[in-house]
Amino acid sequence: SRAMSLNEARKDDSNRESRLRKTFPEEKRIADIVKSDAVAACKKEINEFAQCEKANGLFVIFNCRLQNNAMNECMKRHMTQEHHDNVRLKRAQERAETSNQ
Repeated sequence: SRAMSLNEARKDDSNRESRLRKTFPEEKRIADIVKSDAVAACKKEINEFAQCEKANGLFVIFNCRLQNNAMNECMKRHMTQEHHDNVRLKRAQERAETSNQ
């Protein structure tokens, strides 16, 4: 097969982007849901870090390392690909139910 010209590559890339743009708002919504779920689950760790941050000002980087690590680990545990997939599936089922009504 012959190599694609630059113009053909740009055209192909623009088609790919136009397909992605249609799904972007839904993917953004899914990411927002996953993040809000993680924030709700990690409320304790987030509050502990916030209190440490208020108490330490500019020294937050040094003095709040443990709280920051705990908060980040909690967020990582709850923002998994599996959770993204579950939310995506649930949203698809909800859309299917509303379109059937």
